[in-house]
Amino acid sequence: MANLGQKHKQEFSDGAKTFEAEFLKDSSNLEAALATAEMNILLYIFGYTSREETIPLAKKYFQKAQELDSSNAKVIAMSGMLNFLDYNWLEAKADLEKAIELDPHNGSTRHWYSLYLSTMGKFDEAMAQNDSIMKFDTNGDFLIGRGSLLYFARRNEEMRVLMQEVVDSEPNVPWGYDWLGMAHVELKDYKNSIDTYFTAFELSDGTVEVGAGLGHALGLGGEYDLAKEMADYYEEAAKDKYLPPVQRAFVHIGIGEHEKALDLLEQAYQENSWFLAFMQVEPWLDPLRDEERFKNIMKRMNFPE
Repeated sequence: MANLGQKHKQEFSDGAKTFEAEFLKDSSNLEAALATAEMNILLYIFGYTSREETIPLAKKYFQKAQELDSSNAKVIAMSGMLNFLDYNWLEAKADLEKAIELDPHNGSTRHWYSLYLSTMGKFDEAMAQNDSIMKFDTNGDFLIGRGSLLYFARRNEEMRVLMQEVVDSEPNVPWGYDWLGMAHVELKDYKNSIDTYFTAFELSDGTVEVGAGLGHALGLGGEYDLAKEMADYYEEAAKDKYLPPVQRAFVHIGIGEHEKALDLLEQAYQENSWFLAFMQVEPWLDPLRDEERFKNIMKRMNFPE
């Protein structure tokens, strides 16, 4: 567990530095500014680096891109992404819809909009966005994205079949295994979930987002001691490194430590965590939904009616 996904974190970090260097060399390079912003966002939403270390830099390069061409569809989409991360729900919706109107064949924009729709429980509309992506996604780049929509919609058997296809086609890539593990958990097939998550964990170099799924599955699958060991390790490691609190909460939910999980969700709210955007629809948070502390956080999120 000690690597905590360092290999993949380094890949994103190197990408961000490369694009930043390109922009510093040519300040008219719109694509480099947007790519710098996006790589920093990815560092954050994969749970590798804190919001404080990434999102201000993403906003800085978004502003540079906006100064170059505020009417560009990708710039408007980036505005939507950042508003989404800031819980500016209506602004995010308006930006992403505008960006799709300007560039209907941008799969990334449609995927972000489908995630937004999922957070609001609009699963049919979210899948319709992904259906549009599938018409031109000849390389299967958005299949895992489709799996995530199926997960939030609780269409677990469909998700399992699709993610099995993904891992069969890309057996050395961790992310398909991660979502396949989620499908197995939701289908209460804990043995296959644990086996799948161990593969994902190894391939991801111990990425905490994947480790959270492994710990959650271990707890639900009766492997309390191993799950508790992971929870304790993450608590100690978090004293010196950024570890996303919502992901850590999933491990505690798996072993029935709901008060600790709620403490971590409160921390996530204070940090303006990306992962809380999904708390209305996240299946793994179901055991907490009747808790007053959970309801209080939900109220403060100010989700649209």
